[in-house]
Amino acid sequence: MKSEKTSSRESPCPAIAIRFSKKRRRMCLCGEQIVFAVFLVFFPLLPSLGSAQTRIEITPMINIRETYDDNIFLTKNNEVGDYITVVTPGIAMSLVQEHTNLQVRYAPSFYRYADRDDQDNTAHSAGLTFGQDLVQGLRFSLTDTFLKSTDPLEDPQNLQGIRQTRNEYVTNITDASIGYIFGAENRVNVGYRYNYYENNQITLDDSKIQNPYGNLTYWFDMKNGGELTYDYTDAKFTRDDDFAADSDYTSNAARIRYLRRFTPNSTGYAGYNYTTFDYERVLPQDFDVHGGFVGLDHSFSPEYTVSARVGYFIRVNEITDNDDGLIYSASLTRRFSRGSITVGGDGGWDYENLQRGVGLTSGFSKYYGGYINGAYEILERVNLYAGLSYRHDKYTLNSADYYRGNCGVRWDFLRYFFLALDYSYVYRSEDLGFDEYTGSRVMLTVGASKLYQW
Repeated sequence: MKSEKTSSRESPCPAIAIRFSKKRRRMCLCGEQIVFAVFLVFFPLLPSLGSAQTRIEITPMINIRETYDDNIFLTKNNEVGDYITVVTPGIAMSLVQEHTNLQVRYAPSFYRYADRDDQDNTAHSAGLTFGQDLVQGLRFSLTDTFLKSTDPLEDPQNLQGIRQTRNEYVTNITDASIGYIFGAENRVNVGYRYNYYENNQITLDDSKIQNPYGNLTYWFDMKNGGELTYDYTDAKFTRDDDFAADSDYTSNAARIRYLRRFTPNSTGYAGYNYTTFDYERVLPQDFDVHGGFVGLDHSFSPEYTVSARVGYFIRVNEITDNDDGLIYSASLTRRFSRGSITVGGDGGWDYENLQRGVGLTSGFSKYYGGYINGAYEILERVNLYAGLSYRHDKYTLNSADYYRGNCGVRWDFLRYFFLALDYSYVYRSEDLGFDEYTGSRVMLTVGASKLYQW
């Protein structure tokens, strides 16, 4: 099992990297990046902090979690179970002014294993959200989310369950945009998104993905409107071993939608998508995807909302025969006085950037799935929650099924404290039988937080 990579790859910001030639190890300073970004954002606001229009909130917090995991490495055979203690102190800060808001959070997590102390580690989670009104109707927004962890189920982008083992990974997503609102519902937005992945799991590529984008929504009158979106993607993949990484590619994606408001609570739409994928190498082959769809969003009442969409796509391949399939999605939300429940499902095509190297996945998959989740307050400050999801992906050479579910109860008490008990289950199977596993966790968490305001 590979526990550490030996490389001097670029960090999310190449200028902020320290390389140690002796051991060929590189320390990625993403935490310092966030601190530096906070300073740049926060410094211009310092002269006005004493203003009566400024509100500052600081929330220190701490969580202590005890977990029993019956398959910590998510392997098919020879499962290893262990008790894991996690202590997570943290702090969140927000600053709000009439035209400015800033939120910053940081939380390290200290993992200690009862038996496998070689897996002890420290994880880091941080985030930044900033918004600034430049002139009336024009707003600049910036978000940054950083995660350094060894827990494969913590990765929010691991939608298909590809990540396994307890090897370390780092993900950092930055999104900056400028939006302009003109009229009651008309808006235009342009932005840039940067997604950085570093994986110590030997089967996964590292990646740097750049994504400039733009969208426009315009209503011609009270009933008729339109929407235009465009995304450009530049994806690069690398590895530290002797195997080839997946091919770099560029992609263009454009969409147009016609919007029709039938009633204040009901809006229908029809649209067309066009997406291109151009690879640096001969294989995988280049392809285009054409898709058309119609849909409806409707609110029966404040308690009931429903949305549905159906369409069809055609994948036009450069070498092999074309492929096609249905596009569909539906969801129903029911809100109660003390909770809510949401049921839904979707299907169509997707592209996974968490790659596993040449020949294992092409990134493109035809998929379908469903989900249900809900929460209910059974007593004052005592909440039950549960959720279940399923996804099936069909790749060029393989197919996979992925289930995740959890349920639990949370009790908030003495104003600042909470106690939670949670059970979670994960299952993955595939035709080739390589990345299959089953895992269960039972977690008991106690935590506290307190808000301070000025």
